[in-house]
Parts: sequence; structure tokens; C-alpha cells
Amino acid sequence: MEPIFFTKLTTTGTSYIILNYLEQPVPKLDHAHLAKQMTHVESGVGADGLILLLPSNQADYKAIFYNKDGSLAKICANGLRLIGYHLLEIGRFTQQKLMIETSANIVSLSHEGSMITVDLGTAYPLNLSTLPLSLNSPIKDYCEEVSVTSDTWEADMISMGNPHFIIYTDDDHDRFHKEMKYLSSQNDVNVGMITVIHPSEILLTTYERGGGLTNACGTNAAAAIASAVSRRLIKPYEWITVHCKGADLEVKWTDDAHLIQKGECSKLCCGTYFYTG
Repeated sequence: MEPIFFTKLTTTGTSYIILNYLEQPVPKLDHAHLAKQMTHVESGVGADGLILLLPSNQADYKAIFYNKDGSLAKICANGLRLIGYHLLEIGRFTQQKLMIETSANIVSLSHEGSMITVDLGTAYPLNLSTLPLSLNSPIKDYCEEVSVTSDTWEADMISMGNPHFIIYTDDDHDRFHKEMKYLSSQNDVNVGMITVIHPSEILLTTYERGGGLTNACGTNAAAAIASAVSRRLIKPYEWITVHCKGADLEVKWTDDAHLIQKGECSKLCCGTYFYTG
């Protein structure tokens, strides 16, 4: 039985478990299996994912993200903001900005009280990873037809480190949960259903690979904003409110085409989990 000290934090209706390995060696155990056990609602701590916080040779710190099913995610925007809050709380975020190494890229964090902002960098068409999405990107560069169970949809295919399909609709999002699950499983992507309410406001429902329907997905929200800005449906250079199932996120397309995101964070609990392997 392996005792594992953890901290559980929450933002925008999602929660993540952080294992802080900054002062101790990483134990030799199956973290994918551990993630499945610890995130389980009934037999574990319950969470949307597990994060390993590690030293880095390339940035201030390094993060490894596990989904609820034990699969790895290259990046997690909500998780990154929770890392920032955790580091702030333990006195390791005293400078204006922190750099965090992920499997996708190196991102920066800043803070104002419990409000943590993450700069996720630029969006890319999923099949043109060398050409950043811009205000001049032709729709054909990132939009393709995709087949669902009984229909064909147009999907904006966008990478934020993680792959995303963005689908536009004016209908009730709850009608499409089955199709979203199918698209996600068939293409190994996060699927976002988006409705543009106003040039500064959107509604977003996300089916997350490795997690299912989720209260909020930060990188999916960023991909949705990148898509809608590129299509000139919403405004660049100002904060856009993204209404997610769990809470609202604020996302902005900056003048250098970066996607930045902010939201309140808080700690739920900490303790010791006994891993049986």
C-alpha cells in the first residue's frame, strides 16, 4: 500500500488532483492506473483528471496531465490555472509570470488574487501544424465535413496542443450528445458544440476525449474562440464570455494571435490516498 499525498482544486465546475513531486522523487508506480483509481467518484477521491507537478529543465516547472480513463493529455488549460493557484498558495509563485512545460509547449501563467490567467499560445489548423490560425486564414484550411451516425456536419478542426472539432449550431446542444460522443471516439478528439449568442459571448458544450461530457474544457474553449474569431463571428482583442456547463470562462484572442484564458480557482481539500496498485 503506497501512501500518496494529494491536493484537490477546482475551477469552472471542474476539479483536478495535483501530486506535487517538486521536493521528492517520483515514485515508481503506474500513474495511468493511479489516475483511474483516484479520479473515480465512488471508490477514489473523484476528479476530472490527475496532474503530476515536476521540476523542469526548460521552464520553471513541468506538468503531466492524465485524463479520468488513464490516458495522457498533452495540455490542460483548467489544470494549468489550478497549478498556478497551487504554486501561489505554497509560496512558489512570487514573480509576475511563471513558465510551465507541458507535452505540447511551454505556457505562461500570471495571477491577480485567485484569478489565474494562462497564455495557451496560438491555435493551428489540425492538419496544418506549421501554419498558425490567423484572421486571414481561409475556412477551407481548417473546416472539413465529418460523418456522424445519421448526418454530415461541418467541423472546424483546430489544435491547441490537444485536437478539437468545433461544430456550430443554433439548436439545443443536449440533442447532440450521442453524435458528439461518436465523433470524439471515432477521431480521438475533443468535440465542442458552439452557439454564438453575441460578438462577445458564446455557449459551449464539450465532449472530452478520455473524460466524456465535461463541465468545462479550457483548451476546447480556446479552440472555439479561435474558430469563431477566424470566421469573424466574434470580436478579437477583447475578453469573450464562454458559457460552459459548469461555469463561465473568459477567453481572449490577443493582438499576437495568442489565446489567453482566466478564471477563479480554489482549493477543495488535501490528504493522503492509499494506492494498492
